[in-house]
Amino acid sequence: MTRRLDHTTRQSIAKKVREGVRPEVLARDYGVTVRTVYRCAQLMRQIQTERGSRTETVVCRVSPADLALFDAKLKDAGIRNRSEALRNVIRNTGGMAAPDAELAEALHAMKGALNRVGNNVSQIARRMNDAKNRGQPLPLSEEDHTAIRHLSGLVLDFADEIALMAEGRRNNLELEISDQLKRLAERGV
Repeated sequence: MTRRLDHTTRQSIAKKVREGVRPEVLARDYGVTVRTVYRCAQLMRQIQTERGSRTETVVCRVSPADLALFDAKLKDAGIRNRSEALRNVIRNTGGMAAPDAELAEALHAMKGALNRVGNNVSQIARRMNDAKNRGQPLPLSEEDHTAIRHLSGLVLDFADEIALMAEGRRNNLELEISDQLKRLAERGV
């Protein structure tokens, strides 16, 4: 025979379920069935949802440097609480999280260029391997060496362009986020 549980006990059981305590252990500790433990957890979730409680967790791993930068921006904006700032960012993204069509188009064009470079490198490697396997001298003329050096320069330029584009996009996002955080602070977050 199971006993009738009061609201506080149900809350305690639900909390321990969320913390990861196994239902079998809780059933034994509270003198109830495993089914009752599950019902308590479900009932408390339902009550929280009906009351508009915050029941979902968003997890994001960041580096210590990124977290320090975020905290500094919150402090500059006059916001003292990370959780409230993040909730407001989620509610008021205002296009911040929208994909950048211009960046996507540029990266697509660069992908085509990189594919062509990769194809050229494969052809050069094939010619060199064929010559090596036959015991012949490498079939590279001075013109080939110049082309390979030029190709290497293109790859390095390509990498630099991507780094510049990414840095520019990051700087734009930082400005947008700073502006949004200031607006949120002005609203009284």
